[in-house]
Amino acid sequence: MVNRQDFLNQKEKNMEYPELETYFQELTDITDKVATMNTHFDATPKDDIQAMLKFHENLLTIPWEHSEKPYFELFCSYFSFHLKIVEEIIMEAREILEPEHRPYVKQIVAYVKSCEEWFANLKKNKKKSIKAQVA
Repeated sequence: MVNRQDFLNQKEKNMEYPELETYFQELTDITDKVATMNTHFDATPKDDIQAMLKFHENLLTIPWEHSEKPYFELFCSYFSFHLKIVEEIIMEAREILEPEHRPYVKQIVAYVKSCEEWFANLKKNKKKSIKAQVA
């Protein structure tokens, strides 16, 4: 019988993770579109936020905590940067105070809170995974 850790180690070896620069470039492009809601350009915040949420749903399906440590650290760097950019979009939107964008700002705030909670749990799980490998 295979124990859980052996199973996870084998899964990690067989798992193909996305190339991070390309993967996060797609998220950057989506985030840039979300940011247009704070400009005078024609913006489609409803569609752009939905695209960001859909990307995030995909991101949640990948077992990042089972990736190798350097890859995981690079993932964390990219994802942290994404969250900072989204927080800046929120701050700018609050300064502009466009009443018709208020529901979108609320939606983005909820997205960031959800992401931060997920990200904190992911990092905890990675630490547990590293400790289990050492033990």
